[in-house]
Amino acid sequence: MQNKMKTHDKARLWSHLAGYVLIAVFITIGFFIAPKGQEAFLEYLKEDGLVENLTTLFLLGGSGVAVYRALQSRRSGQRWAVVTWGVLAFLFFFAAGEEISWGQRIFNIETPGYFMEKNLQKETNLHNLMIGNIKVNKLIFSQLLTVALVFYLVFLRLLVKKSGFFHRLVTLTGVPLPSWDHVLVLLLSSVLISQYHLLKEGELRELAFSVVFFLIFLFPVRPGVRQGGDVISSGGKEN
Repeated sequence: MQNKMKTHDKARLWSHLAGYVLIAVFITIGFFIAPKGQEAFLEYLKEDGLVENLTTLFLLGGSGVAVYRALQSRRSGQRWAVVTWGVLAFLFFFAAGEEISWGQRIFNIETPGYFMEKNLQKETNLHNLMIGNIKVNKLIFSQLLTVALVFYLVFLRLLVKKSGFFHRLVTLTGVPLPSWDHVLVLLLSSVLISQYHLLKEGELRELAFSVVFFLIFLFPVRPGVRQGGDVISSGGKEN
């Protein structure tokens, strides 16, 4: 058992190191390219470029891990955890599809009439739709998603620590909780990326989030279970 824990901790250490270095490298490259102007920055973050493709791969990876977790939960009889991981698998697969407009450019598929009329980029995806005066991307994928992420990354963890109800709820549903290093890397990445003050900088933010959430799914913090030195105990005690 002790050897298994050491192997787990080593896997967590090296996978996180690789993921965080990857994020740092692309953000650093951005700081070298940004002074060259908007055109050079757009070329760096172009559609179907390396950054977008890596984001898609990590989103698909996260979906794959969620499917595996759902199967694990089913074998262990955790019905609500199956639902949680199943929903996460769908959401991350959906996000990956949206990221590449469901392969439209890859397979050279013509944009259907509705999306030609309503989509701001004339592509087959939902996040760039304009419905009336409402930008779906701004409302759902920016404002509402930001609120949801702040609650998930910061307040849910604190509620689980302080509240027996939330502790039992998260334990029952198997919701994967982030470690504080996940939260710190996402916060630091967002602050650094915001310093570019250029269009399309959000692509690097999406890459950071896709990498970190892939790591969260691989090594989630669970109430009462030590995970990479991070644990939330049922009595409200955190180590």
